Amino acid sequence: MLPAVCSAAPMSCKEIAMLLRNGEDPQFLIAETMRRKLLKPLSPEEESSLLALHATPALMSLLRDPANVLTAQAAAAYAAQAERQKALALQAQAQEEQRARQAAAVPARGNPAKPGDPAANSVNEFAGKPLSLNFVATDGSTVDVAQMRGKVVLIDFWATWCGPCMKEVPNVVAAYQKYHDRGFEIIGISLDQKKATMLRMTALKGMTWPQYFDGKGWDNAISSGFHIKSIPTMWLLNKKGIIAIPNARADLQGQIERLLAE
Repeated sequence: MLPAVCSAAPMSCKEIAMLLRNGEDPQFLIAETMRRKLLKPLSPEEESSLLALHATPALMSLLRDPANVLTAQAAAAYAAQAERQKALALQAQAQEEQRARQAAAVPARGNPAKPGDPAANSVNEFAGKPLSLNFVATDGSTVDVAQMRGKVVLIDFWATWCGPCMKEVPNVVAAYQKYHDRGFEIIGISLDQKKATMLRMTALKGMTWPQYFDGKGWDNAISSGFHIKSIPTMWLLNKKGIIAIPNARADLQGQIERLLAE
């Protein structure tokens, strides 16, 4: 059995997935998982979610049975694999950005514009109105904008293959880190077609907020429903859940500040 430190607050599968997405140090993750039990045994869905985030067999064995104690060699092997995964993610990012630069246009329903064209989207029909949006995120959590009233929420339509989107990521991550504790949330709507690529990139870049993914690219069910024809597109909702700023890319932090002060 594990030592008495296991009596600490239990760790949920969601917390472990968050650590994996954040690129947490593998040896810390293993030690922390050993120290704290899971709330309950892993479900098949949770196992699939963690494996999609590149949890290794050694870590999965520990999660299935917290009484298992990893050897130093296993911990080192896990750390080495994590470093390889980071290198692969960097390589995938470079390849996706190169493909995006080479693509003059992407044929799809609604004649989508080139990534980064800020004038492409017709948002007048949604601006100034409450947003209705709910789905199950890639991490298994349920997202419902109606439950976020009282907070400022950024709806970020993006994709890993979109060069302008990836250039915006550091600004978005910085805003989240600065304002999250004050009531700022982000919901990602990914227009990627490869889930593994999207998950690697969100982990690499520290995009810890929930993501919607259906693998349909420009035919993404949510973005199509909102007539999104260019990405990145960023909508800021005020505390009443209304789309207050339909183009939030310019002065993102300043606009978040103003909405939080309302």
